[in-house]
Amino acid sequence: MEKLQTVKQRFGIIGNDVQLSRALEKAVRVSPTDISVLVTGESGVGKESIPKIIHQLSHRKHAKYIAVNCGAIPEGTIDSELFGHEKGAFTGASAARKGYFEVADGGTIFLDEVGELPLTTQVRLLRVLENGEFIKVGSSQVQKTNVRIVAATNLNMQLAIEKEKFREDLYYRLSTIEIHLPPLRDRKEDIHLLFRKFASDFAQKYRMPTIRLDDKATNLLLNYRFPGNIRQLRNIAEQISVVEEKRLITADKMGQYLPNNKGNLPALIGGNSSKSDFSTERDIMYKVLFDMRNDINDLKKLTLDLMRSGSPEKVKEENHQLIEKIYQEKEQERYPVEVVNLPQHATPKNEYDFAEDIEETENLSLQEKEIEMIKRSLEKNNNKRKLAAKELGISERTLYRKIKQYDLLLSCTFEILMKKTTFLFIFLVITSLVSSCGIYKFNGGSTGDAKTLQVDFFPNQAALIEPQLSQRFTQDMQDLFLRQTNLEQTRTGGDLRFEGEITGYRVNPMSATSQQTAAQNRLTITVNVRFYNRLKEEDDFEKQFSFYSDFDANAQLTGGVLDAALDEILERIIQ
Repeated sequence: MEKLQTVKQRFGIIGNDVQLSRALEKAVRVSPTDISVLVTGESGVGKESIPKIIHQLSHRKHAKYIAVNCGAIPEGTIDSELFGHEKGAFTGASAARKGYFEVADGGTIFLDEVGELPLTTQVRLLRVLENGEFIKVGSSQVQKTNVRIVAATNLNMQLAIEKEKFREDLYYRLSTIEIHLPPLRDRKEDIHLLFRKFASDFAQKYRMPTIRLDDKATNLLLNYRFPGNIRQLRNIAEQISVVEEKRLITADKMGQYLPNNKGNLPALIGGNSSKSDFSTERDIMYKVLFDMRNDINDLKKLTLDLMRSGSPEKVKEENHQLIEKIYQEKEQERYPVEVVNLPQHATPKNEYDFAEDIEETENLSLQEKEIEMIKRSLEKNNNKRKLAAKELGISERTLYRKIKQYDLLLSCTFEILMKKTTFLFIFLVITSLVSSCGIYKFNGGSTGDAKTLQVDFFPNQAALIEPQLSQRFTQDMQDLFLRQTNLEQTRTGGDLRFEGEITGYRVNPMSATSQQTAAQNRLTITVNVRFYNRLKEEDDFEKQFSFYSDFDANAQLTGGVLDAALDEILERIIQ
């Protein structure tokens, strides 16, 4: 207990709450070790004090201590900030730079708001936690670092994992020891102590007498919820110290500084989104299959009743509601016809002189023309995207992105469903849909009885860095399997698993003009892929896939060239 009081005095921590004392005791106990620590709690509870205590009481206290606010660094530069970069790694990288993990070697690094890290950076951080290795942006050389990581977050990490905003494996590596700091509303006996401390500090700072609270103002302060926690309490103390002339604060005055955060808006219970939304093509297929199964069962019932009774009229009378449900017969609406008589004295030069000339205005919208061309091509090729993409002169992945962008998937699907009027058509649609959800192959191995698929992130270990290349390749592979298989994708423990890394990405000049300038460049991408089948190990393979594409040197490396290269590599993986 004496040691705990010494720690509080040394680091300026005020409070006698049991939960706060337990958190400090845990921090003191883990300080001599190198265990990773995750500090949790609401915003404003003082999470930044825990890593300072851990660092100062550890054997690393004479080395560097760096605090990084992950939420304040833009996503495009956070890898460079944490791990450093080489000269020329990206536009503006005029010199090599050390990252925080290299600078803090031998010390402690505090990652505040770690829940805001992008998924790509989370993969790099996981590697540092596992074996202390990292690679600078634009480099292919693996470097070692010996740092202790203390992280903090105000997010609900379990909810973030469910929403796939935070990696589950990284969470378990960070939270070897988890220290939770309670909100201020759960430390009521500490509120007045903290207020008096803040009031005394501001009185010295602004050279004025210290403010005091009467009993009613104290009770009002103790019963307030403080959504901003200690940070909000400190702000209130500073405002009152500066603004109020009288040094004795009453309840009425105190109420003016406590914002009313009680809203009248309805609360959202549960927070689960509707499951009936058609978010993927697979959901639409399942819905179609279930509807068709019900229709088939209804038709079976009608057929059985007809065979047993032998009287169509009787069956129709007894099952008229079922028949209407299946066929949904609607009488055609009749519209009145207006007869227009031409005046008899009219003597047109020809029989069409009375007709009005209507000039059709051509639609010049490029987007509508694009939608029309995609619809025509899909209809012509019976909704086969591969043939439609070839006819349109674009990659299949680009066509799929256009279909999702313009919501053509739903419209085309529902147009097909509206045409189902006979049992034969239902049978054909079911056959085609079931066949599309069948067994899929990866380089000779099949999905078999597998139900889940895990596609790990493919890091870019090439010397030349293309921004977002790893993210694009990983996302393309996930989209491909989502469209062409009925496997459920998972982050861990999949029956089938893909992992690997991008080992080559380079652009080389191929030919030169008379002025000795490159006329053609060649883009080459190489990917190492490892496939694991947990249910059938003989299907496992590890292969290297490479593809090159030539493009005009006078033009920039466009997304179409890169898309074509990625599509070709993916086609080779699934052959």
